[in-house]
Amino acid sequence: MIEPQTITILIEEYEELLEAKQFLEALEAAGVDNWEGYDEAREIYGESAV
Repeated sequence: MIEPQTITILIEEYEELLEAKQFLEALEAAGVDNWEGYDEAREIYGESAV
């Protein structure tokens, strides 16, 4: 069994990440994945995440 790993970040950054996640979930629920630029944005994200 793999043990969970942890990191330490500022509470402010953690809260910003939670808000960003909630906003992304709301966009996806509203159908943003049907937007013509969605795939392009995913490609840009994939490139910047490396």
